[in-house]
Amino acid sequence: MTDVDVFVDPSCSWSWTTSRWIKEVAPQRDLRVRWRSYSCEIRDDYAPPPAVAERFRARVAYAHAVGHRMLRIFEATRARSGEDGVDALYAEWGSRYFAGGPASKHTPFADCLRSSGLDPELVEAADDEAWDAAIIAAMELAHVFGGPRTQTPTVAVHSDPPHGFRGPLMSPAPTGEAALRLWDAIMVVSAEPGFFELTRPRPNVPATGHPTG
Repeated sequence: MTDVDVFVDPSCSWSWTTSRWIKEVAPQRDLRVRWRSYSCEIRDDYAPPPAVAERFRARVAYAHAVGHRMLRIFEATRARSGEDGVDALYAEWGSRYFAGGPASKHTPFADCLRSSGLDPELVEAADDEAWDAAIIAAMELAHVFGGPRTQTPTVAVHSDPPHGFRGPLMSPAPTGEAALRLWDAIMVVSAEPGFFELTRPRPNVPATGHPTG
């Protein structure tokens, strides 16, 4: 088994899409995946970066605040129920939050916990700043693999040697054999010591709107 850490902000549509791709690949490539915390709100000092257009700033600030509060619940869940609990909660959260429409952006935390088979009282962690220490520790590890102030998702592959990368960003994510081909290709590229960047124009815009990661 290869341990893979995927650093996510629960408000980031790119993280969610990439996570579903990795979930599909994991059993066929013997990956043990952990969803690690990365708060865009903390990274950006509680304000959207200057590059965010004015018409998006309020929306991005709100989304980052929601993501931060959910990450506190992630960490409380991890402490109580381990990685399986976080996996179940992230799956439930994402399927609701990114379902589309304004109502999805107000997904109750407690409902997600309850539907995931977790204690709904874990919702109290959302406003408990004590969980920020665990979030920041995870972010520091993300910076090792994705660079300072990396974005979400960032992926760390604990193979020999360990390596990581920021991204990949995709919409939609490939499935089936295409998903495996993409993973295998990225493993070749990301393990090459001298490689550091590959970009191309975005072919479409995700249905979830402006990216927040």
